[in-house]
Amino acid sequence: MDLVFSNCTVLTNDRENVVLTECDVGVNDGVITELGRSNSRNQPQRLVDASDLLIMPGLINSHTHSPENFSKGRAESVTLGPWLDQIWPALDALEPRQIYIAALLGAAEMLHTGTISVVDHFRQTPMNLAAVDAVAEGYRDSGMRAVVAVMLRDIPQFKGQLLPSVTDQIDIVEQAHLNCDTLKCSKVRVALGPSAPTRCTENLLISARDLALRHGLFLHTHIDETSTDAAEARKRYGTSSVQHLANLELLTPFLSLAHGVWLSSEDFELLASSGSTVVHNPVSNMRLGSGIAPLTALREHGVSVALGSDGAASNDGQDMFEALKAAVLLQRVAGVETKYWITAKEALPLVTSTPARVFGFGTGQITIGAPADFIAINRSGYSFTPQNDWHRQLVFGGNGLKVRYAVVAGKLLLDDERITTFDEENILAEAREIGMRIYTKPGDHVV
Repeated sequence: MDLVFSNCTVLTNDRENVVLTECDVGVNDGVITELGRSNSRNQPQRLVDASDLLIMPGLINSHTHSPENFSKGRAESVTLGPWLDQIWPALDALEPRQIYIAALLGAAEMLHTGTISVVDHFRQTPMNLAAVDAVAEGYRDSGMRAVVAVMLRDIPQFKGQLLPSVTDQIDIVEQAHLNCDTLKCSKVRVALGPSAPTRCTENLLISARDLALRHGLFLHTHIDETSTDAAEARKRYGTSSVQHLANLELLTPFLSLAHGVWLSSEDFELLASSGSTVVHNPVSNMRLGSGIAPLTALREHGVSVALGSDGAASNDGQDMFEALKAAVLLQRVAGVETKYWITAKEALPLVTSTPARVFGFGTGQITIGAPADFIAINRSGYSFTPQNDWHRQLVFGGNGLKVRYAVVAGKLLLDDERITTFDEENILAEAREIGMRIYTKPGDHVV
């Protein structure tokens, strides 16, 4: 046996939401092999006394932008359009080393707050292969599971913006996908990330679809983040963004769509029937004043839904417990009837089993035979004192939790609050220096 957490409490997150007490969790070859009182007579390589720990599936962040980890606390009191203009000029041409550090900076924050897998909608303009390789290497060295969705667009954001040709952009993604083997990025996968339907020609969207089919890659995009986005689609195509994607045969279970704040009931039906997933980003949507995504209506129509933090420049953090609490509570002030309020038990799969299924990040459950992807939280602190309901106290008091251990594929990435895969202090120091340098002087571009 490689690893045993002994005498712990376990939120299995299985279909019955079983909670196990005085339980041992045994791990061998990256898989959970024991769950209950251990019968093994062999001493494990590592034994953790978990009598004061709550073990649960690690969280999954289904939408972020890693370069924004350098831009926390910038561009306040602006909506999406001017926010993009203020944030991204300094981030769009980072050096490979800076991109690598940005990925590890985000990984450190996510691991400390319980997230072990991530979908990074990765932007650089113009996109280049060295940049994609750098972010993939960052996640490789963190030990996290990651999907790097390479952002594509061929409709300029502003007059004079130079963008690679459709062929060149597709070639970059294909080569980056092939490079994952060379770079030994076994837990990192490359995906296609069209920026948004209104930022891409039909040629680019169809080319992305075809490459995804050819290599079995995921597709990830923004959809109707603002009312302006939704109106622009109707003006341009005479239909909604979702219907436009359906017309181009992009709506499949391999497509995930970030935001969806301004979707229509007709869109709900298309998304549900296709098996595509909407990724709700509540904190970012509030910070930029984009609106409230119809989480309850999406779920009532049978649409697959996951949660994301969005990039740190529109969130100021990467804490998925915070996103989980915000998602649940935001629906309650949006006029949803009490009987339709999402409960804590219903909410937890939005950051565990649902995105695990969608992106191939294990099962999002603590069961025998499942990949050993889990976190261990201190259950003797303020958040669980007194202990009344594990699920409710996780969801509603989550960002006060202390995550002590994080395990991915049976490997301890966070060991008693210490990151094991890279030198966290060095990363923090270098990130501070980069953050100062990419903005010409301290405070530059701050509004």
